[in-house]
Amino acid sequence: MHTETKKFWSRPVRAVLDLFKSVLSANLGEQMLEVTKRQWHIGTTSFGGPIVQVANFNNLFVQKYHWLDDSTYQELFGIAQSLPGSASTKLIFIITLLRTSILPALLSFMFWAGPGAAGMFVLAVGIGEIGSSLPNPVYALLSGLNSAIVGVIFVAGLNVSSRCITDKLSHLTIFVSGMFGVMYTSLWYYPVLMIAAGIITLVFDSPYFKLLVRFVSRHCKAIKRSMAQTARDMVDSALNRKKSPDQTISLEDLGSMQPDQRPEHDEPCAYNAEERPRPEPTKKSDEILIRTRTGASAVSFTATEIHNENSQDAESRASVEPNYPIKFGISVVIFFVISFVVIMVIRAVVKNLGMPYLMFSNMYLAGTIIFGGGPVVIPLLREYTVGQGWVSPRDFAIGLALIQAFPGPNFNFAIYLGALAYKNGGHSSFWGAVVSFIGIYTPGMLIAGGMFTFWHKLRRYVVIMSFLRGITAAATGLLWTAIYRIWDSGFLSSSNQVGESLGNEAWWYVVAATAFVLGYLYQVPTPFSIAVGGLMGVIRWAYDGAPM
Repeated sequence: MHTETKKFWSRPVRAVLDLFKSVLSANLGEQMLEVTKRQWHIGTTSFGGPIVQVANFNNLFVQKYHWLDDSTYQELFGIAQSLPGSASTKLIFIITLLRTSILPALLSFMFWAGPGAAGMFVLAVGIGEIGSSLPNPVYALLSGLNSAIVGVIFVAGLNVSSRCITDKLSHLTIFVSGMFGVMYTSLWYYPVLMIAAGIITLVFDSPYFKLLVRFVSRHCKAIKRSMAQTARDMVDSALNRKKSPDQTISLEDLGSMQPDQRPEHDEPCAYNAEERPRPEPTKKSDEILIRTRTGASAVSFTATEIHNENSQDAESRASVEPNYPIKFGISVVIFFVISFVVIMVIRAVVKNLGMPYLMFSNMYLAGTIIFGGGPVVIPLLREYTVGQGWVSPRDFAIGLALIQAFPGPNFNFAIYLGALAYKNGGHSSFWGAVVSFIGIYTPGMLIAGGMFTFWHKLRRYVVIMSFLRGITAAATGLLWTAIYRIWDSGFLSSSNQVGESLGNEAWWYVVAATAFVLGYLYQVPTPFSIAVGGLMGVIRWAYDGAPM
């Protein structure tokens, strides 16, 4: 027993030692220097949102630095898109992790997310010092920014949806999740909605479900053909049987006859359903053969056929196989799952938890369930901060407008909200920013860093990819709820700082439509579209002359 216990504890110890050896490698200094030289500027020059940032990463790491080839980059991008968290942040982290080791990858993450996070913290400190009332032109500016953001999010929703819609099911999932997201909001509601979508997609993608659907479909078609053939036979028989030597029975005469007066067939039907050849039974033992016979029609098909239709040829794709042990990656993912369960259980069991812990758990939950990147985070963060009464709608609108013009990931919006929430609750703004930074980024980094080691094996399972496909589609549907939330409370004024519907004035429709056209048709950068919206809001105030 003593020997078994010793072996049990020796495995994790060896894993930790191997981790330290990989971290403290001989060329660690060279790796840190290379990352610093190549990426020190990346967090201050990456404007334009996730789509532009991903394209810039391709130019930087594939075309310029030659760290990896294009097929590998596409594979890593698929990993980043399929897992929760900020897609651009996960992408640059695992690119650097593939090139170097853990510490240089963390340094790369700080170069990428640090500058924008620091800027949002400074902004939060400044907004926190603003009084309860603002000048009227500022309210007009904020209302114009909110209207423009609606148009910008609409463009982002179209772009994200076009990537997620692969069939009618994903299209329907986006619609249904958006519909349910608009009708009801709660802290637990969004993750349950996404998990339910993943399970439903998994069921619909199952070969046995498709087998059942095809069986029912062909069975119904066979019944329909049989009924149609029976009707044709009856009509032909009635028309061919003579009522007199020179007259045949018409359809009207046949309908007026009593059942016992209708003629019998003089000849047997020329077509015998039993003589139709039946399909040969399958000879493969691993296939399921289902055959139904209705009249003259037979239906037969196999589950293997449908499974092959739904399967993807993973071997034909580029496969990323990092130099990190799979056991280490699995350990990281298990650690994340345990941490998430512990944090959520503490929140549910312990009563009267303070706002600092609740804020951290909200950010940890948001970082865990967000699929699709920055645009999807908006409705969640609004529910988890404004909905809790920690941040005012006015301050949320200011930060949401300005984050679009900041470099780096849009997840830095959480740092702004965390700093404001802590200040409004009588705590340190600095620690609110730190707690939010850790909470929003840690889940995605742990999941991506862990699953990166065995993703090339995991992605071969259709079950896993189907589940993730459903979750991603549901998260995309929730993106559309952000349009409704902002539109419903985006019109700010000195008399109503909580916000009212932008639909109360036609001008805000014009502003939103302008931002949409600029972004969708002319691919104008997002900060410019939002700035135009703010300017149009000020123009409206100047022209109207009435107090906001």
